[in-house]
Amino acid sequence: MRRVSPPPQMTRLRWRGVGWLVGYAVALGLAHALVIAPAFGYMGFENVPPNILVAIVLVPTYVVCARRLPVSWERPSAVIYWMLFLLVVAPVHVIVVFTSELTAELWLMVGAVAAAFWLLGFIYSVPLPSPHRRRPSPRVYWLAFSLLWLALVGTVISYYGLQFRFVALSEIYEVRDTYRDSFEYVPRVARYAITWLGNAIAPIAIGRGLVTRRWLWVVLGVVTELFLVSITGFKQMLFASALVVAVVVLVRATDVKRVGERVVVLATTGIVLVTMLDFLRGATSLTTIAVRRLILTAGINTKYYFDFFTDHPFVYMGHGLFKRWVEYSYHLPPPFLIGEVYFGDANLSANANIWADAYANFGLVGVFGYTAVLAVALLFVDTVAQGVTRGLAVAGLAQSAFSLSNTALPTVFLTHGMLLAIVLIAFMPTESSSGEDGWRWGRLFVRRRSTADVQDAVASSDQATGRPETSRPDPASRPDPVSSPDTVSSPDTARPHTASRPNTGSEQDP
Repeated sequence: MRRVSPPPQMTRLRWRGVGWLVGYAVALGLAHALVIAPAFGYMGFENVPPNILVAIVLVPTYVVCARRLPVSWERPSAVIYWMLFLLVVAPVHVIVVFTSELTAELWLMVGAVAAAFWLLGFIYSVPLPSPHRRRPSPRVYWLAFSLLWLALVGTVISYYGLQFRFVALSEIYEVRDTYRDSFEYVPRVARYAITWLGNAIAPIAIGRGLVTRRWLWVVLGVVTELFLVSITGFKQMLFASALVVAVVVLVRATDVKRVGERVVVLATTGIVLVTMLDFLRGATSLTTIAVRRLILTAGINTKYYFDFFTDHPFVYMGHGLFKRWVEYSYHLPPPFLIGEVYFGDANLSANANIWADAYANFGLVGVFGYTAVLAVALLFVDTVAQGVTRGLAVAGLAQSAFSLSNTALPTVFLTHGMLLAIVLIAFMPTESSSGEDGWRWGRLFVRRRSTADVQDAVASSDQATGRPETSRPDPASRPDPVSSPDTVSSPDTARPHTASRPNTGSEQDP
């Protein structure tokens, strides 16, 4: 690969967007105070008034992280960076405001997460190299993709059977327990097939169907996700189709260079809406799904990880990749260990995010080491995604973005299929070779600039720079092609071809 001239630097979120993100944090605080804490105190949500002084102290780190966000989603890694802010950085700040006992571990957590997030943002200051290499033809690529899809589905069916039913939210945990019991007799390859299908294959299929209007691909992708939910009870897969559709529509149907401005408005408005609906009707169902489980629980679990492993030995991956070489000090893996210590249930898996797990493994060295590994992966995927049809790479990374907010980095890479998604993106045909420039109706949502708008913009620019204002041609001053004596054919003219020429105003009859 050779380096090319650096592309324009990614525009960071402007102050108006930062203001919306401050509103997002306030909305999370309202959800915590009005709905979640009164009902879920046993899950670690303290029902105490917000500490305004602590909130003021936390504003600088929160704003600095918010200003780091790119407003454009031209690079597909933006979906991961944004998800990490909304689902990790924001709840980590909000939870501290509602914590009665302010310990050194809490401030360490906020500082480590904010610093790691800020450093990760350097990837948008790095110019991308141009990958000059051959890619398979669209026909070959999508045929291979379909065969891989069928092979993984066949693997799952061979061990779990062909079962398909709609799983209600009330049945999720029962189905999930049954799935966990199957680990005793189902090989690991079948479990990998499930997560790879749900987090990489099906999202890309849905994305391709949306981008190219091949609706059968959308249907088959959604059916695959629901099939996997009926086996595993994973809520992430239950909502995967909606997540993929949302991100693809955002980057296709709006101005991709300003997607971030839409995201902050949608996120903040959505949190306020579900909180008010639940508060007014005395319920918790909507807030539980959209705020507690999805967002604030990550902050609670991160707090517990930092609290426990500050006073106890790190695990150095002794329960996972390095278990052959590192002696593991505990009787349970970290998520179940935290579940036993802080929730009194050894069967409860208190999953946390990339930085909480990194701290459990290697302390602060792990926090910044994992951040460096993730930065390299995101730079690579941004590089190989250049030229790919807009929306496809984002669809392939959407589930990984969500997984990083509640799962360890090695697990996301290997088990949850992020590496597979990156490989699939690396070999995707470019938009020019496939001719899949996407559906056109999305452009209806993007305001086209008329000729008059362009002329007004030029005039404004001239005024701002002090240059003479560019004159706009006055239609009334244009020579009338009918009445102009230069072009009207005359019976006595000696030039019979004059009447058929366009009048440019530059030709004069002698």
